[in-house]
Amino acid sequence: MKLHHWIGAILLLLPNAAFAEDGALALVPEAQRLTKEVVFDPGIQKITIVTAKTLAREPKLPPDEAKYQKYYDEAGVYMAYPLDVKLSPDDRDYLVLRCDSGGSNDPQCVFSASQDPEQPGVAIPGTLFVIPGDGCVYSGGHTNTMFSARALHCRKGAALQPVAQPFSYAGFQSKALRPLTLYADQQKSGIVTTIAAGGFVEVVLQDGDFFLLRDGFGLVGWAALEQNQQATNIEGFFFYGD
Repeated sequence: MKLHHWIGAILLLLPNAAFAEDGALALVPEAQRLTKEVVFDPGIQKITIVTAKTLAREPKLPPDEAKYQKYYDEAGVYMAYPLDVKLSPDDRDYLVLRCDSGGSNDPQCVFSASQDPEQPGVAIPGTLFVIPGDGCVYSGGHTNTMFSARALHCRKGAALQPVAQPFSYAGFQSKALRPLTLYADQQKSGIVTTIAAGGFVEVVLQDGDFFLLRDGFGLVGWAALEQNQQATNIEGFFFYGD
C-alpha cells in the first residue's frame, strides 16, 4: 500500500547518540563519529546513518531539486537527502545519499553521483547504514525480510557491489506460535526435535526458504517457514515489506 505524499523529513543530527546494534558503533571511533537519523513519520521506520565526520558534508542540492521531489511525490513516497558521503577518506568526490521510505514502509538509501532519482545509483534496503571509511557500506534492518538482516556492500573498481554471504544471520529470539519440527537437514531426512507452541525459539540464520532454529535446550535443526506479512509460526517473525 502506498504511503502519503512527501511532506518533508525530520533530520536529527546526533553526533554522540548511542545506537547499539551488533557493534555498529565500534566501526567508527567515538571521537570521529557522526550519527544522523532520518525520521519521516511516526508510523514509518526511521533510518540511522553512522559515519565519520570527515567523510560527510551537508547535501548540496541543485536548482532543479523541486523536479526530483516531484518524482517521489507522484510515487507516494517520503524522501530526504541526509548527507553527502565519501566511502574512503582519499575519495575525490562525494556520493549523494538519498534515503526514502519505500512504498510499503520498506526503507532504503541510494548511493549515487547525482540527486536525480532517474540516474544510476546503488539502492541498499535497510534502516541502519554504517560508513566507516574502508570503502564499504554496512547495512541492516527489517525491510523486505523476515528479520533484521545484515549486508555488506564494498567498492570494486568504480562500483559499489554486494558482498556474498553463505547464510543470512538472524539471531532472532522469541516463542513458537505453533509446534515447530526441526529437521537434521533441508531434505527432512530425520527429525531432531519439536518445539511446542509457546516454547522458546531462536532463528539462527536463513538459507533460502529454510531457517536454522534453536530450542531452549540448545538443539538446532532446519525448518521451512511460511514468509507471510503476518506472524504465523513465531511471535514477531514476519515479512516486513511487499
